Amino acid sequence: MQEISVYQNLSKLSIRKNKVDFLLTELTQLLEASSVQITSLHLERQHEEWIEIILTIDAQYLKHLLPTLRRFGYEVMSKHKEDDLEDKLQDHASYLDKYLSM
Repeated sequence: MQEISVYQNLSKLSIRKNKVDFLLTELTQLLEASSVQITSLHLERQHEEWIEIILTIDAQYLKHLLPTLRRFGYEVMSKHKEDDLEDKLQDHASYLDKYLSM
């Protein structure tokens, strides 16, 4: 019999937002609306201008959560393989733009 850990596929997500605009309730509502299961949420650093938050979540939610967080003004500090797709799309878009401007 093989043991499967519930916490096997966790990913740490580091985000930050302007201190004036940050509301913990807004963040938790975004996570709840995205059906993200939070394992931990930690206020990592407070700077004069921004707050950095570390979330530990199931990695399967990252693909849809990252654009949602960015749309609401959160800056994603950590790198994730799910983000590579966005980088590739931007590269392709810039190549297409360059081709169309010839």
